[in-house]
Amino acid sequence: MEDNNHQFIDTAAELLAPNSVVIAHSLGCLFALNLAKKYPDKVARLILISPYFVQAQAAKMFQIQAISKLIFRFVPKDVIAKDLHPEGQQNLSVRYAMDSLRRMSVSKHISEYMHHINLPQQRAAQTALLSELRSKIEIIVGEKDPIVTPISPDIPVHIIAGAGHNPHVTHVEAVYDYLTPVLTKYISTTAQLSDV
Repeated sequence: MEDNNHQFIDTAAELLAPNSVVIAHSLGCLFALNLAKKYPDKVARLILISPYFVQAQAAKMFQIQAISKLIFRFVPKDVIAKDLHPEGQQNLSVRYAMDSLRRMSVSKHISEYMHHINLPQQRAAQTALLSELRSKIEIIVGEKDPIVTPISPDIPVHIIAGAGHNPHVTHVEAVYDYLTPVLTKYISTTAQLSDV
């Protein structure tokens, strides 16, 4: 699994322009933080949506690889989809995610990561990295899936009212309204730096 992480991070770095803004969600925050640590010149800003390691742990059944793999593969897609979004599979993003989970390789990898990311030492390591990189980070969380681990007060946290773990899917407009000025500010700052 570690080899896959490094390969993914190195490949992502090749695709990024210097001083990029990286937006990541949940498990993706693991990769985004490690990308910013390894390639600081590539990542000017990290926007982390629902970073798993500072929120409540997943239910025990998702922490046991064998069980979670079976859940992802065999529980009816509509049951899981409704948990992600009120419209369930009518939402195209959710439908794509559900179709992907039915592939054995995807359910296997997600199950491995769900186990790995819930280990106390993994959560502690990612929280420490969050503090180390705090000057580059902003966090967005849903009101119903709050931060439960103390983090640096230097990190701006924006809470989306009424949202859970997937505010970018369930509350798109609220996330958009928050991100627009943040990204506009970043773009103008980058333009000024490139003119110097």
